[in-house]
Amino acid sequence: HTGMPVTIEDLAPPTPDDPRGAGLAASALPLTLAGLLPAIALVLAFPRAPGLQFGAALASAALSGVTIAALLRYVLGSTTTNFWGVAGGLTLGVGAALLLLLGLGALFGKAGLGVGALLAVLVGNPLSGLTSAPEMLPAGWGALGQLLPQGATATVLRSAAFFDGAGSSGAVAVLVCWALTGTALLSAAALRHRKLAAR
Repeated sequence: HTGMPVTIEDLAPPTPDDPRGAGLAASALPLTLAGLLPAIALVLAFPRAPGLQFGAALASAALSGVTIAALLRYVLGSTTTNFWGVAGGLTLGVGAALLLLLGLGALFGKAGLGVGALLAVLVGNPLSGLTSAPEMLPAGWGALGQLLPQGATATVLRSAAFFDGAGSSGAVAVLVCWALTGTALLSAAALRHRKLAAR
């Protein structure tokens, strides 16, 4: 040991109102529920209307994204800049999770919705890394979490809030893939309903 002092420079320090980043950590469960609860409601209320489910999912995701972004900035003080970037990233993240769950429910019924919900809560939420960081998770698990909607959403949120979106392209691509997967499942369910109705 040389006894030389070590200088630490925080490139993106937390906000003065939320120096521990508690607001970001606290948003993990609401983000999961914002994708889960509307999916359950839409599948149960409109089981044979994939088109209606799709439109309602987009509206719900946008509302959730803007609401959570507003809470993080104006109530919790966890973010101070790039409000619409944060809101857009959250909208994409919630929308990807919501469309995936809707697709599973529309195509496979309550069983598909139940499996998707369990995976979201028991796997996606704890592996998102939003309460700490993906690098703080056991080896391999953090990387897996970044391939799931919640983990990718966490990365987009941090990137938009503190780095003006830099470094989020991979996470955005993950979310787009999940959103397209959910849309494909919804389309398959709609096609099946049409075939059954034509008989």
